[in-house]
Order: sequence, then structure tokens, then C-alpha cells
Amino acid sequence: MRRYNERLILSAIRRLNGASKAELARVTGLSPQAVVRIIDELDSDGLLFQAEKRTGGMGQPATVYRINGARGYTVGVEIGRNAMTLVLLDFDGQQQALQRDASPFPTIDLAVERIGRFLHEQLPASLREPGTFLGVGIAMPWFLGEWRDELGISERQAAEWRREDVADRLRAGLNCPTFFDNDGNAATLAHLLCGAGGDLQSYLFINLGTFVGGGLVLAGQVVQGRHGNAGALASMPVMVDGRRDSLIHHASLYDRDRATTPAALEGWRHRCTEALTFAIAGANSLLDLEAVILDGSLEAHELASIAAAVERQLAADAPPDFFAPDIRVGTLGQRAAAIGAGLLPLHAQYSPDLSSLFKRA
Repeated sequence: MRRYNERLILSAIRRLNGASKAELARVTGLSPQAVVRIIDELDSDGLLFQAEKRTGGMGQPATVYRINGARGYTVGVEIGRNAMTLVLLDFDGQQQALQRDASPFPTIDLAVERIGRFLHEQLPASLREPGTFLGVGIAMPWFLGEWRDELGISERQAAEWRREDVADRLRAGLNCPTFFDNDGNAATLAHLLCGAGGDLQSYLFINLGTFVGGGLVLAGQVVQGRHGNAGALASMPVMVDGRRDSLIHHASLYDRDRATTPAALEGWRHRCTEALTFAIAGANSLLDLEAVILDGSLEAHELASIAAAVERQLAADAPPDFFAPDIRVGTLGQRAAAIGAGLLPLHAQYSPDLSSLFKRA
């Protein structure tokens, strides 16, 4: 229980981006005496530091505590269908270095080589000791080798990523603590802990990437599902122009990239908006979400335009008993899955069940 409460305090401070002892007692439900004891111990161990004094109200100014970023480091990796993104995070989840290598379908050996080189270049040997370097998180689509027709890749390229020993081969090549999740769940975790979902308890995350994907947060935690594939969204049924299809064929950027004229691009935006609205309406009718977060590889102005169009269409088509979720635009973009992957070692070692993180009034 003591270890759990320490994790609870660390998670709350990370998600609140700093908090006083009184604030932590309020949001975690722990007694003020327990919070004081835990904070003092974490501060003594170097996991926290006293960042500032906050004034307001009656009494003495409150001390705000923050995570000590220098306490440890992680590397997050997204292995995508057309690029690899690598990020170095400190213990506070703050980005220290970023690298993006654009190349379609890297081999597993090439992925291991790039991760090793990134570690060598970005993290001094003195910081790679156990206890300081917490490990590598890897995010990738569970079905990386599928959808060959849409991507135009060979069977040989696809087959390497379908093998059952992919995780074992990556782990053996890296020879350090290694954590895995799919790219949608990792990006969703990034938005939960350091993105647009920091103040939310339930939301659907939608990533407009090469293939549309996403993740789901309920009761303050990322929902994995039976196969770790909850919220993947690509195969979600939608109706577009009166025809049943899958979301992947209407809200994915591989399809947008085929638009060679302004009219074709506008046609893709129309189909994307219609398909997203259909998917969001169905998900929200089932889950009664606080918000939907849209992010991805699009330029900020185009992403904002699509979000606004979805919001208008939801309002226009909603039945009387439909409570529309907020539509938010994320700002992590192409970094989201890699940042979420980098958070996996922290999340595994220092995070409790987030469903008890914030108490409702």
C-alpha cells in the first residue's frame, strides 16, 4: 500500500504539472498526514524538488512540488510503416532529444541499429547505468505487416513483422529493459499524461496518420481490451455517401496523399469528416465520453479545420438524447506515439491504476 501511494502521488504530480501537498490530498483522497509523509520521503530520495511558492487565500504560501527530471531517462521509439521516430525523455516525461528517420518498413535489424545509435549519441554512458536509465519503450501497430494493398509493400517486407518472435528479437538486440505497446495506446497515454487529455477522465483519441488509429481512456486509464487493441479504429464500420465501409479507407492519410487536385483533396476532407462523425457518434452513444482528441500528421490548420467540421456535423445530426463530446485538437503530432512509448517504462514502474487518481466531488 505504501508503494502504491508513492506511485499515486508521483502520477498526480506528473499529470498536474506540479502540485502542493494540500492539492495532492484533495485529488488523491489520501489523508494530509499521509501526503506529507510520502512527499517528504520522495523529496529526500531525489524524486521530487520544491519548485516554487504559491500564494492565494488565507495562511502561509503553499510549496509546489515537481518531478525531478534528472532522476532518470527513457527512450521511446515508434516503428511506423513509413518512418521511425525516437525520443529521449527525462523522469518528468519531458523531451530531451528527438529524431525521425523517414524510410518505409525498416527491418528489425535496422530498427535495433537505429535505437542503439540514438542511445549512444543522445545519452552519455554515465547515464546508462541501471537505476538512471529506465529502459526503452517501443510502440508499433499490432498489424504492422497488414494492409499491403493500401501501402504497396512486398510480401517479404510484410512477413518479417508478422513473425511471433518480433518482440523477442527487438529485446535481444537492445539488451536493456524493453516495454511494448501498440502505437495507438502509446499515443493515447502521451495525451493522458502530458497532452490534451491531462484534465480528462474519459476520451477517445483519434490519430490521423498513414492509417487512422487511436485509443480509449475510461476512468482515467488507457483501456487495453482483450488483445490490447481497444480503440484501434481502423476497421471500425462507417457509412459514407450511403455506403458501408471501414474508417481506414476514408480517414487515413495514405488515401489523402492520392489526391492530386484541389477538388480531390476537398473530396477526401468531406469523406474524412463524414466518416469521423459517424464513428464518433457511435462511440459516444455507447461510452458517453467527455471529449474526442484529434491529432496526427496533418498541418495544424488542416487538423483544426477537420475538427471544426466534425463538431458542426455532430451538432447538426445529433438526436435529442445525444450529449456531444468536446472536440479537441492535440499538439503532439507525429511525436505522440514515440513520447507515449518513452512513458511506458515510467508508467510500468511508477504509475498506479489511474482510475483512482482523481476523486470526483
